[in-house]
Amino acid sequence: LIVPINMRDGSLLCVGKGNENWNYSAPHGAGRLMSRTQAKKLIDIQDFQDTMQNIYTSSVSRKTIDEAPQAYKSLHEILSTIKPTADVIGIIKPLYNFKSP
Repeated sequence: LIVPINMRDGSLLCVGKGNENWNYSAPHGAGRLMSRTQAKKLIDIQDFQDTMQNIYTSSVSRKTIDEAPQAYKSLHEILSTIKPTADVIGIIKPLYNFKSP
């Protein structure tokens, strides 16, 4: 099971637990904290650039600001939330991030 988090934090590599209370499923992604429209209005381009400083990317721009890590739930929140339904066996960290504008 692979659960994408965001363009900075990468994805979780997990093994499902078959939890009936979760309908034998798991999250398909981190989930947004804000809509694309909200992200375009609220996220500052400099904050976006700063949060991506340790990831090689050619994709940080106003055209992709709605995909900024700040628009999604945090890695720590997902790690906590996913425990009942999946065991996290690794975190796949991005080496390079590319988004089409």
